[in-house]
Amino acid sequence: MRFTKQWETTWKGHQITVRNWWDILLRTGEELLIDGVPMQQEDTWAKLSRDLHGQIVVDGKVHEVRVHVGSVDWGLKTGCHIFVDEELIGGDVDKKFVA
Repeated sequence: MRFTKQWETTWKGHQITVRNWWDILLRTGEELLIDGVPMQQEDTWAKLSRDLHGQIVVDGKVHEVRVHVGSVDWGLKTGCHIFVDEELIGGDVDKKFVA
């Protein structure tokens, strides 16, 4: 059985999607998609936090996308912060990370 959580935001017309999954064997995975195209995917055994990276090009300029997925709410839940050029633009913007 697999459990999934997803976050989405739009930046300058580009859709940024982050998926997190976990199962009863403590395997976990995260995936970053930009406009539906996979940028980075990581699957592993239980890990407290992970960063994923991608890029968006607007008017010839490359913008760095960074996603931080980690433990929030005293480690009981998974949260996500989505950054473009290190500016927080989406995810659980009001949450503080444990890891």
